[in-house]
Amino acid sequence: MPFTEVSTMTNKVSRTHLLYREAARLLLAMLPATTFLLTTSLGAAEPAAQVAAGDTVDVIVGGKAKAAIFVPARLLDDAEKNPENASIWRTLNAEENRRRLRESVKDFAAILERITGAPLEIIAGPPGAGEQRLPILIGELAVERFGQPAEKFPYEQGFRLNVSPQAIGVGGESDLATSYGLYTLLDQLGCRWYIPSPLGEVLPQQKTVGWPAQDVSTGPYTIYRGIWYCDNDFARRNRLGGMQLSAGHALEGSVPKTLREEHPEVRAIIDGKPHPRKLKWTHPLVAAALADATLAAIEKDPDLKSRSLSPDDGIGWDESDDTTYDAGDLDESTGVVSKTDRLMVLARRVAESVGKTHPEVKFGVLAYVDYTRPPVREKVHPAVVPQIAPITFSRAHPMTDQGEPNNAALRYLVETWGKKAPAVSYYFYCFYLAEVSSPNPMIRKWSVDVPFAYEHGSCRYWQPETLANFETCMHALYLGMRLGWDPAQSPEAIFQELHQQFYGAAAEPMAGYWHHIDDVWVDTPEYAGCGYGHLRRWTPEQLKTARDWLDQAAAACRTDAEQARVQLAADSFDAFADFMQMRRDLAEGKFAGLDQKAEAYRERMNELGESHQAQYAFAKMPWTGDRTLNVRYFDGFYKATYLDAARIARDFDIVTRPPLRQWRYQADQEKQGEAAHWEQPDLDDAAWKTTDPVVDTWSSLGLHNYMGSVWYRTSTDLPQWKPGEKLHLWLSATDGRAKLFVNGKLVPYVDEKGESADSFSGYCKPASFDITDAVKQGEKNQITLLCTREFINELGVGGLLGPVVIYRETAK
Repeated sequence: MPFTEVSTMTNKVSRTHLLYREAARLLLAMLPATTFLLTTSLGAAEPAAQVAAGDTVDVIVGGKAKAAIFVPARLLDDAEKNPENASIWRTLNAEENRRRLRESVKDFAAILERITGAPLEIIAGPPGAGEQRLPILIGELAVERFGQPAEKFPYEQGFRLNVSPQAIGVGGESDLATSYGLYTLLDQLGCRWYIPSPLGEVLPQQKTVGWPAQDVSTGPYTIYRGIWYCDNDFARRNRLGGMQLSAGHALEGSVPKTLREEHPEVRAIIDGKPHPRKLKWTHPLVAAALADATLAAIEKDPDLKSRSLSPDDGIGWDESDDTTYDAGDLDESTGVVSKTDRLMVLARRVAESVGKTHPEVKFGVLAYVDYTRPPVREKVHPAVVPQIAPITFSRAHPMTDQGEPNNAALRYLVETWGKKAPAVSYYFYCFYLAEVSSPNPMIRKWSVDVPFAYEHGSCRYWQPETLANFETCMHALYLGMRLGWDPAQSPEAIFQELHQQFYGAAAEPMAGYWHHIDDVWVDTPEYAGCGYGHLRRWTPEQLKTARDWLDQAAAACRTDAEQARVQLAADSFDAFADFMQMRRDLAEGKFAGLDQKAEAYRERMNELGESHQAQYAFAKMPWTGDRTLNVRYFDGFYKATYLDAARIARDFDIVTRPPLRQWRYQADQEKQGEAAHWEQPDLDDAAWKTTDPVVDTWSSLGLHNYMGSVWYRTSTDLPQWKPGEKLHLWLSATDGRAKLFVNGKLVPYVDEKGESADSFSGYCKPASFDITDAVKQGEKNQITLLCTREFINELGVGGLLGPVVIYRETAK
């Protein structure tokens, strides 16, 4: 059956199929000594081995092996010469998956030995005539004995488990599928791997191990399941892999430079000029070049299954010819017209051209930034797989939360893509935006969003973007892997088991801790990106409650493993508490020593990343080098402010204590403020609302998607100063452009080179203005800021991002 037909069929029967599979799973768990004949096939089941009711087939009894593992000889002859590659689990390559099965068999035996203390012999070839041990037959040996799996799965991922007193068989459509079968048997025993490394392994401890008699033909619900950062052991054990959809930013790089040189008409027109790299997606020559590149790639690699047509990262595309293909569908999250229709024109042309000779190739296309929304006029070619990457949508609140400004749009795009495409890939983000140190289990978020994607969104590829962040997001990462295999499972049950198995005696307080953390994220109506909404979320009271739960958990631990697992969460939380203390110090004007605190935080995060590499934690990835992603984000978004604040406290006299935090504000969507002289001291701003930019983001002010200007006004008394002394106004951080008026007078910004401009433009950077000539002694000084958000840096932020102070520079 063609893949598109399989996908359509599966979607039509998904709920029945999933309910059936869940019933079978529960039956296995509840009645371990019952005989089963199970198949997930829609057709007739193959005959099961005849077993008396109530039989359990034991392979190890009282710590002694009663069975041996028999494998095809081809698996075991080259372990030293051909070890597993680092990312072997991401491929469908037959040789790589042969090695994967080889390691799976060895791991299967080793795990059973760790459970019982009894080694199981692994033998190359079928059982001999005089073999007395129960044979566990692997791969084609199982298929020869019991037959092929009763159900075929896309890309040969179906397998069959047979358990009888005569033999146990684990056979699949492929070596990859057989590997899945081995770990499915271990999963039935209750073996779990919650995070990479031995610290994440939870195995039952017993001297006798066996399985209920069964004949099960099954396979994964999704075509691919993956996370970005883990090791082969963890991936194999959690049955990750399949046909990975290629959907990375590749479009422009796949078109040769010679085409742009010989046919400049294919270049995108941006800001009135031909762009050196970006292209007109709807130009026929672009589609032809991409088709040729795909055919060349297939010739080089005949096993190629997928090719990306996703544009470069960023935003801003052709403003000339391509616009005629747009349907006028407004993407509110970016504030511009959706570009998806024009991109689907390109994707269809490439798919049709390549499909003439290679109809099996799938084309991944990111649904991203201003082409996230589904097309309005264009149809999605069956070989095109959209990969929904909702980067411009919030990551803390479930998509059913009506308070989140863009959730209705998110549900629409998930549901509509699901109707327009036979299969969809999901690239949900398993971390918060550009502040990734905060613990964020996404319990409610992914408990809602992931099942929604399966039920309403035709999800067949589970490819979220993740980090090495098991210390903060273990719950979401684990849930995503489990539901990617079988979306009929209960998220609540998965989390209950995780807490009980992973934390043991500390399960109750650790469940309290993680649910408290999750509640803070979900129950706080703050939807902005970065850490600029953290002071609204993470109050001292909320942090104390979290710390209390961790203290209770530490006291409850009974084993070294429990203590280490609780300590992993505690290390993460304590580092985040340091981060929040710096945020509060800045907000309260306690600038002295912020540079030292910042450096201590950076060192701590780097050390934690180094010490927990085996757990793939604290955002230490190969490409981050000597700075974890935590530190890279900290340096990019916060460090400059802390260093400059410490400099001011050290070298100058801060005359506004506490900092200026209470402002009246007014959005200026019609751009009338300057003409109406809203900067003047005598302006009546009594009707304007008030804000504290230390706590309030534009999102919390109802301006989540707003692109434009906001005026801020406040006033302050200043102490006397001596002739020759200078006064400076300091902005701790802004998003966009800031123009300063003091007592109605424009104060220019002068940069480090001495160059003057009428405004400062930056993001998350401090700025100082010399206001000496504009302020007055002995009088109330009125301060006005005109802040303009010109493009999206992060979600829901704009204008002032922190406190403002005035400091005095003594004459030399």
